[in-house]
Amino acid sequence: MVKSKGAARSRDEQRWERERRDEHAFLFGPNDQFLGRVEREKWDFAISMAGGDVIEAAKQLDLEVPRGTRALWGRSQEAALGAYRSWLRRKARKQ
Repeated sequence: MVKSKGAARSRDEQRWERERRDEHAFLFGPNDQFLGRVEREKWDFAISMAGGDVIEAAKQLDLEVPRGTRALWGRSQEAALGAYRSWLRRKARKQ
């Protein structure tokens, strides 16, 4: 499957924005348990190679994570989790 130019451009723009803001990937397990921080470049590559599958990407980096693990972007673990919770509230209002 070949992605459209628009999707690739959007992905590249997101990657550039994360770099500009000095964001990292923070891994959270079930119940928002903090599992660790992964450097941006390593995670970008691993998640791309895993087709977006967080568990598979973690395995590529020799990390063992439980099912249900989420990767959230932010400058700190608090910022990443805060942005995720805010997104959940907005999503709930739309339903």
